[in-house]
Amino acid sequence: MSSTRRIYAGAALTVAALVAVLALAGRIDSPSTAASKVEVVSLEPADGAVLSGAPAAVRIRVDGRPDLAGSHISVYDADRSLLNQGVLTAVGRDGLAQAVRVTGSGAVAVAYHVVTDDGRDASGIARFTVGAAGGAAGPQPEPPAPAHAHGVDPVGAALLAVDGLALLAVLVLLARRRSRADRDVA
Repeated sequence: MSSTRRIYAGAALTVAALVAVLALAGRIDSPSTAASKVEVVSLEPADGAVLSGAPAAVRIRVDGRPDLAGSHISVYDADRSLLNQGVLTAVGRDGLAQAVRVTGSGAVAVAYHVVTDDGRDASGIARFTVGAAGGAAGPQPEPPAPAHAHGVDPVGAALLAVDGLALLAVLVLLARRRSRADRDVA
């Protein structure tokens, strides 16, 4: 086989691999139930609530069955101290509860990310105030970014695979060119 035919064969294989990777990426990233959001049915304490006493737990209910391993609730006070006590627990078929220990009064922020068994998710931040009954809510704390991630971005993974294939094709072409140049010198 001549070197020109080898180059065309290598290019054809590279293009075929690229088409296969893009088809797989399109299939992974296609709209499905995983792309839809889950609806938050209730949050206790409610967003914006002003409580006379500290709650023992924060509860959230959604319109699906939460995946306990993929979900989290983080509760912070105005000083950005984590108030969580223990692990996240399931409540019935559609709820989660996070025990908290609020020791003072002031603003509290609840950062949540709930993933359901069917892959849908909901995330957000709710705020409530403790110990300011009848008064205006104090300054709202800004919770730190959650130290919790979920999986790999399929589009990013596909682009990384395409980059790897392109690099492989370039290296193969350079190796072939170098070996051909070595033969021409001899």
